[in-house]
Parts: sequence; structure tokens; C-alpha cells
Amino acid sequence: MTKQTPWIERSFSFAFDTGYFPVVFSRLEGAIFRLYSLLSNAEEEVCEQRTQGWSVKEHLGHLLDMEDLWWQRLNDYLEGRAILAPGDLLNRKTEEAGHNQKSLEKLLENFTLQRQRLLEAVYPFTSAELQLTATHPRLNIPMRLIDSLHFVGEHDDHHISAISNLLRRPAEDV
Repeated sequence: MTKQTPWIERSFSFAFDTGYFPVVFSRLEGAIFRLYSLLSNAEEEVCEQRTQGWSVKEHLGHLLDMEDLWWQRLNDYLEGRAILAPGDLLNRKTEEAGHNQKSLEKLLENFTLQRQRLLEAVYPFTSAELQLTATHPRLNIPMRLIDSLHFVGEHDDHHISAISNLLRRPAEDV
């Protein structure tokens, strides 16, 4: 399989209107179900192994850790800030969290609770609210609120793909 592009090297294009919001919302909500589906039969020990960077649990824990930033950025838009809160490019929160010592069940439960909180907040947004704009600090581009939500979905997919690949065994091992 082709190697996944590192997140920090990704570029983004946001050429869609706010009518795309139901799809973005569904994608953000779907991350919960995709993670449960991927991890429903996963073994705790396998999910703690660090063979290619972060373990499965660390990727999942990172998604949970990032919910605080997504919430902070949502508030940045609603408060009219010109520049969104920066992310920690060193991922210190994830590196220091000890996610491998937590159960998959607890990590999934906490991610679900935090993601549902975000979903409940954004569900009633109007087209005008979805068009609120601020500059993304790392990309240095203006992003509408809907673009930022799409960005969250891309980030989810990046890590869900990594989890899927870590759980997949080569054919000769089966």
C-alpha cells in the first residue's frame, strides 16, 4: 500500500458552499461509528504496540486530545477572533497522556462524549455562522467555520486510516 502523507505535509482546498454542511456533520459523527467498528474486536495488547510510530491507542487518544483544540477554535470563530488557536505541533498532550495504559473502551467512550458535545454545538448553525472566517495559524490561510469542521474530518480520517493500517496484518501472517 502507498505510504500515507504525514499530516503536517498536507495541503487543503475548501471549494464548497455551506450546503455541504450536512455531509461534513455526518462525517464528523461517523468517526465515532468507524472507530467502534474498527476496534470492536481489537486486542488491548495489540493496540498498545508501537511498531510504526504511535500505537492504535495513542492514535485514538490523540483524536480525543484534539477535541479540546477543535472546541477552542469553534469558540474563536464565535468570538470573532482573527486567528485561530494554534495546535501543538509536538503533540505533547498525546505524548504525555499515557494512552497505552488506558482501556480501548474508556478511550472510545471519552472520544464519543467529547465528539457528541461538539456535534450538538454545531448542528444548529446557520449558513451565516458557517461562513465566519479566521486565519489558520499553521497553514496561514483564511478558513471559514465550515472549512475548519471539514479540516477536523480530514484529521479524523488521517488517524482512523493509521489505526486501520496498524490493525491490518499482512496476508502471510494470516
